Amino acid sequence: MVTAVETWHPGGETAVYGIIGDPVKHSLSPWMHRLFAQQLGIDMVYVPFPVMAADLPKALKGLAAAGVLGLNVTVPHKESTKILMDELSPAAAQIGAVNTVHYAAGRFMGDNTDAVGFQRALERHAGDNWRSGPVLIIGAGGAARAIIYALGTAGCPAIYVANRHAERAEKLAAEFPQFPLHPLPLERQILARILPQTLLLVNTSALGLYGESHPELDLELLPNHGNVYDIVYNPLETPLLRAARQYGRVAIDGLGMLVEQGAESFRIWTGVLPQTQTVEDTLRRWLQTRNKSL
Repeated sequence: MVTAVETWHPGGETAVYGIIGDPVKHSLSPWMHRLFAQQLGIDMVYVPFPVMAADLPKALKGLAAAGVLGLNVTVPHKESTKILMDELSPAAAQIGAVNTVHYAAGRFMGDNTDAVGFQRALERHAGDNWRSGPVLIIGAGGAARAIIYALGTAGCPAIYVANRHAERAEKLAAEFPQFPLHPLPLERQILARILPQTLLLVNTSALGLYGESHPELDLELLPNHGNVYDIVYNPLETPLLRAARQYGRVAIDGLGMLVEQGAESFRIWTGVLPQTQTVEDTLRRWLQTRNKSL
């Protein structure tokens, strides 16, 4: 344990964790996990490791051999890491991707904290009024899988998945037969019939990263107590969230999910779950200041 955070510096007993991906230089995770460690007085460092796809197997083995105790995994390695694990958590096995690796007794343990991170952030920002009604998910890629798992295990009565290529949504729905999934084409006329009953709209697509809008969505049709969640966190306000606020709907960005999934990874590694609100507030202030200066 570290008693004086202000004078802390890494030493021979410092635990080492990190994140692998390609690229990783943009990641907020090193700062986030440093804040978690400071909060709890834990002697650890968290390092970004750029790893190309061809080097993934030897990177996992090499980092473990060097004494790294655990890793987060980001794009494009989440699916590839799954097949390299000795054991998977139920969430990682069902979602089909690993974002957290824990080395234990010489074995690679793979987990996925995206689903629980999404749900915790949703509950913290919007309560639980979304549980009783239909949910609409935009996108059928890798990110959608964790969201489907979270909403399905939470007991949502109907989960609509809309994608520009309807066959991809249909394929995704077939992989989760235990949940009430309904694949749809991403068409304005069809979505207009779903939106008036939708209590939660989740964008898992990349639309919004560079200012793109969602012309297929008429947010005015959402119930007054409907929630709009965009898993994008940089920028903090996408056109979708801006439109949601204009119509008086609850608008939730993806920063809370980032922090909550990171906190759950931290718990898996250390056995302690950090408090997330203050860390999210710190990262939010930095993102807001940075984006204003651009």
